[in-house]
Amino acid sequence: MKSVFQSQLEELQTVEELLDNEKYIVAETPFTASEGLEGASPETIGSASLEEAVDRIRTGKADLGAPTYTEAIVMRTGFPSLLVQNGTFEDPKLDHWKKVLLPRRDLINNAIANVGRVDLVNDPNAKWIGTGWRVNEDTFVTNRHVAEYFSRRIRGGWDVAPGIKVYMDLKEEHQSDEQLELLVSSILHIEPTGLPDVAIMRVKSSALSGMADPISLQLDGQRPETIGVIGYPAKAVRDNPVDAMDRYFGDIYNVKRFAPGRIMDEDHSSSVFTHNATTLGGNSGSVIIDVETGCAAGLHFAGSALTQNYAVKIGTVADVLRRRSVYFTTCSEMDGSGGNSGSGKGGGSSSEDAGRFGDREGYQPDFLGRGSLRVPLPELNSMQMRKLARTDAGESELKYRHFSVVMNGERQLAFYAAANIDGNELRRPRRIKSFKLDPRLAEGKQAGEDLYFDNDLDRGHLIRRLDPCWGTKSQADEANRDSMFFPNIAPQHKKLNQKIWLRLEEHILDRVDEVDAKISVFVGCLFDDGDPVQKPSGVKVPMGFWKVVASIGRSQRGRSSRRVLQAQAFLLFQGHLVKPGDLELVFGQGFEEHQVTIEELERLTGLDFGSLRDADTFAVTQEMRVEHKERLETTTGLITDTSDHIKPLGSVEDVI
Repeated sequence: MKSVFQSQLEELQTVEELLDNEKYIVAETPFTASEGLEGASPETIGSASLEEAVDRIRTGKADLGAPTYTEAIVMRTGFPSLLVQNGTFEDPKLDHWKKVLLPRRDLINNAIANVGRVDLVNDPNAKWIGTGWRVNEDTFVTNRHVAEYFSRRIRGGWDVAPGIKVYMDLKEEHQSDEQLELLVSSILHIEPTGLPDVAIMRVKSSALSGMADPISLQLDGQRPETIGVIGYPAKAVRDNPVDAMDRYFGDIYNVKRFAPGRIMDEDHSSSVFTHNATTLGGNSGSVIIDVETGCAAGLHFAGSALTQNYAVKIGTVADVLRRRSVYFTTCSEMDGSGGNSGSGKGGGSSSEDAGRFGDREGYQPDFLGRGSLRVPLPELNSMQMRKLARTDAGESELKYRHFSVVMNGERQLAFYAAANIDGNELRRPRRIKSFKLDPRLAEGKQAGEDLYFDNDLDRGHLIRRLDPCWGTKSQADEANRDSMFFPNIAPQHKKLNQKIWLRLEEHILDRVDEVDAKISVFVGCLFDDGDPVQKPSGVKVPMGFWKVVASIGRSQRGRSSRRVLQAQAFLLFQGHLVKPGDLELVFGQGFEEHQVTIEELERLTGLDFGSLRDADTFAVTQEMRVEHKERLETTTGLITDTSDHIKPLGSVEDVI
């Protein structure tokens, strides 16, 4: 029987790249003093060392319990276990893995967001016990042997043992204290011993707002070309030699990782397959995804790096879910677009697709009310009008279902997107896989797929995907599809922390009356001539973004009240992640999100927000306004002393 590492070295592209780039790989693979190999360097390794190490591992002659320096490099680099930080995986070192994984980062990230560590409170022996993953709105899948640890039998089923609290923590990332804990409220099912190692848990749904779509199941019977295991490898002394694992994992355990690999034996048994992705004990209950689709292809339950890894087939998991009447979606149902986008700038669309937008009403200025409650689109200044992108029909507003986009043709990104959101009618349609160019707009006026290839940029929604998804089911489905067109997308660094930015809409909806649970949102790019150019696309990447949220409040006068317009404006910066910049120095490290007066936002963007200036809840007094204007007249530069107009946000509770 071949070991996991032997199987990995049958990947010819990986081995060839290891051997072709040995000096670079050695230099880029540091080992710490605790690993006993810190003295080694490219100079101490002969030209044949990596080739010899590969051959020893491949033929089973290497002592994987005590690998040499070069053998450890082969093990760590060839099939890596990639750390997850800020919701995404670190870039692999080998170009082979970059080409396979980076174009599919969004799909993989969605799966990553749905995987959690099974944390225990009040258990005297363990702080956590394994991994689980989200299969529908409030249901998680894990292993029987994980769930049995904290469960007790009751009449008709199972329950969490008394005195213990169990949480699914969807964070627990390296060098981060952030948590996203969901309390396990019940255990729906545990398969009996001797049957597949599957268990199903339910969590309290109160903390689920704004989460990523659950993981769909891949039930088409096709064998994935590349798989990935997402979970929390723990130090497992019993199953793996400590020195070898410390060298492989860099002595970093108990945090979320993504490990690519291949299926080894597709039919190990009727319900089990084997794979060669690198795992440890804490990976019990990990989802195994098809990297091509981001859908679940299996449930990891056992294994060793020195032998094989075992997983429950996804069809078997689906059978268990069906028997317990647990709802799930399949990968084919998720792909509402009918397939992945094609190659090229943005996946392309046929010209006849432009007709699909004929009934789209776009952003509605009267959505919050008429008269003084009306909120028109922001107006461009004369210089911006010259850069405005227009359709072949001469239209400057790209209308979609419940939102609109106004494009800067020169920058190929949006001046802004504007949406109406009805908090009482929101729906949650499934994410579709492909981003597309808008067929109404020339390709040279909208950035497409080449902007995001093989770099650290993610495709960030301006109007969040689910925000316009309200009304009838067909309207929500249309809005869902419309949100995936590139005019609504902007480049955001993969490490950009948006935990406040993405919660602003919900926070404001929670503060308005249920009767007035509607908001209008504007989101756009902060353009600057000094923005860096992303090659080879030639598109300049904005270093900041802005957002304005308008809603209805109540003005109390004696016993009566009247509906009034209110608004808040915000800034999000990513300059410190991309290049050294003035914005980082002005606003301070550690804060990426700020509340800003709409008056100041108008100065930064050149846009005219009309009546929203007077509705600003963070507006300054007239005396402050005059003083600020005098300061601006005596200084140059993008931003000077803006303490009266800008404040950092540590949480959504800081919003005024």
